[in-house]
Amino acid sequence: MPIAETVSMPVAELSGPVARTESSRAHVLDPYGLDRMPKYDYLQEEYLVGGTAAGADFGTRILVRRPADVARCSGTVIAEVSHIWGGTSVWRAINRYVMRNNHVWVEIDSQAPSALGLIAAADPERYRSFRFNEAETARALAAGIPFQRAAGRDELAAQYDAFMTRWWEATRQSPEIIASVAAALRQGLPGCGFAARRIYLGGISQTGGVVREFIRRHHRRYLTPVFDGYLPGASGGPALPDIDVPVIELLGEAEFQSVREPCGISGQVRGLTHRRPDSERFRLYEVAGMAHRETRYMSDVDRQRLAACPLPPGANWSSFPNGHVYHAVWQALLDWREHDTAPLPSQHLATVGDTDELARDEHGNALGGLRTSYTDVPTSTLVAATPVGRPSWYHGNETPFDSRKLARLYGTPEGYQRAVAVHLDQYLHVGTYLPIDAAEIRDQPRVNGPIRA
Repeated sequence: MPIAETVSMPVAELSGPVARTESSRAHVLDPYGLDRMPKYDYLQEEYLVGGTAAGADFGTRILVRRPADVARCSGTVIAEVSHIWGGTSVWRAINRYVMRNNHVWVEIDSQAPSALGLIAAADPERYRSFRFNEAETARALAAGIPFQRAAGRDELAAQYDAFMTRWWEATRQSPEIIASVAAALRQGLPGCGFAARRIYLGGISQTGGVVREFIRRHHRRYLTPVFDGYLPGASGGPALPDIDVPVIELLGEAEFQSVREPCGISGQVRGLTHRRPDSERFRLYEVAGMAHRETRYMSDVDRQRLAACPLPPGANWSSFPNGHVYHAVWQALLDWREHDTAPLPSQHLATVGDTDELARDEHGNALGGLRTSYTDVPTSTLVAATPVGRPSWYHGNETPFDSRKLARLYGTPEGYQRAVAVHLDQYLHVGTYLPIDAAEIRDQPRVNGPIRA
């Protein structure tokens, strides 16, 4: 892949924090997790951002969530781009991890469709400084997601590739905005005394694709590294190149075309082309049982949205802990960069021959890949993509085993708990689980009541 001549890093102009009044406050695209912030003594601030990107002026904003006492800040920033049609998926997945460790989270609103169509449109006066090149709106893009039951894989992939072309056309200024904001964060936030020591860029789903594209085409454009590490999740595409900072890619089994095809949806993964050998700066983890989006911790909005969505007979929404996986992998990335502690080698799901059809055990659960007790000590059959149409395909479901099957596998609830404890110790040893999350699994057993022989 040809790399353009390296250039100096652009630096965005930050102003703020923008005051909150009775009639004007920061527009939040996804309020998930805000109710936890007081427990951790975190606050939210909004800063306006200006500069030049792709040869044209831009104006947007960033949201910052940090410890109220700046002296508590770890110095680490975990940044993400807001989703092209709204939402901040990394915060949703790891807000507990961020706040437990006194890290700073930053939302960069660099994608014109959501910045203009959702944020500026919500409060034109507050966001009167917003400006981008002309682009499709967030709602138009969201409505255009290709979805066609009974279509073949090649047709679905072609439709989705055309859809991705639309979103890249709508976000041409985004990469330079991302880089210029990172440079500004290293210089410091106005008014609070915080300057980033390390900055990492993450993304999930569409924004995972943004991170991958930044790694492939923009990280090496600049004379100095833009970010200290990257974690693209739930996206996929051509194998990523080696760069001069660590990269960990994370894919649940729901990203595979063979899993999505029955749902009438494609995605960014194409076969197994995302796979590549490990290196001193690259790992890939494919996670058995993990859906595109977690339903273990649902907000009231999630429950309302899914209330009318059908599930297969006898199934429940999945309780698979996506967040636990993301917590551990984010810690692995930071340890790799901060302490040069190499993480576990890449973990690939088992497939049938050279295809992307996943190999499965006697229970129907995926083999290989990054493991959890949900697949190593199963109590249900996990389906990572629910094939009943919008908007439920990207949530997983699970069908519990009956009591006789549980008795055959574990004997008693205590036998099940012992098996879970053994596996959790193994995960802690290799670093694929954090102690606080392992304690949650131990304290919330999935088998309650009698197991009938």
